Amino acid sequence: MNVIAILVLIGVALAAVGVYVTTHQSVAPAGRPGVGRVFFPTKMVSASTGWSWVEHEELWRTIDGGAHWTNVSPPSLSGRLTPHTDTSPPTRAATGPVYLLDATHAWVAESSPGAAGGAGPYVTTFRTIDGGKTWHEGASIGGQSPELFFIDQNHGWLLLPTEGNSASLYSTDDAGLHWNFTSVRPTSVGPSTITFTSLTTGWISGGNLMVTHDGGVTWHVQPLPVTLSTGSYVGWPTFFDLQRGITWFDPQPTGPSCCPRERPDPVRLLVTSDGGSTWVARSLPGEAPLQVALDFVDANHGWAIAGTVAEWDAVPSVPLPLYRTNDGGLTWVHVPTNVLWRYPKASAIDMLDFVDQNTGFAVRRRGEVPNDYTQLLKTTDGGRTWTVVVEAHPTP
Repeated sequence: MNVIAILVLIGVALAAVGVYVTTHQSVAPAGRPGVGRVFFPTKMVSASTGWSWVEHEELWRTIDGGAHWTNVSPPSLSGRLTPHTDTSPPTRAATGPVYLLDATHAWVAESSPGAAGGAGPYVTTFRTIDGGKTWHEGASIGGQSPELFFIDQNHGWLLLPTEGNSASLYSTDDAGLHWNFTSVRPTSVGPSTITFTSLTTGWISGGNLMVTHDGGVTWHVQPLPVTLSTGSYVGWPTFFDLQRGITWFDPQPTGPSCCPRERPDPVRLLVTSDGGSTWVARSLPGEAPLQVALDFVDANHGWAIAGTVAEWDAVPSVPLPLYRTNDGGLTWVHVPTNVLWRYPKASAIDMLDFVDQNTGFAVRRRGEVPNDYTQLLKTTDGGRTWTVVVEAHPTP
């Protein structure tokens, strides 16, 4: 009798905290020409382990450097997500409806339309502490188009746009099981992205850069050494410690970074060494840069794909115009590589994800040209030599 009572109590406890066990896991094998699905990392946390947020509705995970991917989505997630706008800036994704903290901890925020004639749209967060084997469901909050950020395993923030040009900010100290209203702040035109560097200091970026020093209760505009204008975009800051961080400024974003265009005013790198109190602007490489991708692993070491219009239009394609900095963007050095920028036809390498100074991943996306390749590539020598991890060639 005691055993039965204990089992009943365990069942009630699991139901109370909303624990979901992922039972529908499926594995996508390594692709090869004409066969298989190919997934590309949203975030690699090591040379072997990474996550992929696929088509804004599924979360996949790899433990062998991208050769195989396992669907680890929350079981109740499928079919209930609403579309999320991706600004596609020239660095890897930072926030959105999914936040990937490390190899095992991740969160997914699900937007649901609400019942007909009842309450409006609402957001429910799910979190895993074991790489997606099990999921815990948090309380639901009215809203949609969520932006998530977690600074550790327990403390995080949820940004939800509201009616008009504003957004509601919520915070949690129990990993998203409960959310507490923090503030309402005006938003700039276009998508906003949230980042925190401590429990008190955080940033919201978009049409400008705003900062808080009281955990999100109050916000003010951060002065920057660039001229903001209608349509310009400030990227989310990435901090490597409490003092040193980077972001970027695009004076004329016209769409996803996959699409080349000639820029009269190039993208600028913004760097801080005093916790964000002041920022300095630095140039990115390239004579007339078509800024395609940018990634840093620490305050000093970063890479950029920065081709020119002539290089993009070159037939046949030119070697990947890859540059590297070892001094935080003060100087850039061209990195000779063994791969072409576009191959074949219009498909181009347009994403970089380095996990240390030697190991990195790159993506050659599928373009509009029939039968072109899609590839995930890997380097172990800082970008000089690339090998194909997986590729796919669609059947005509």
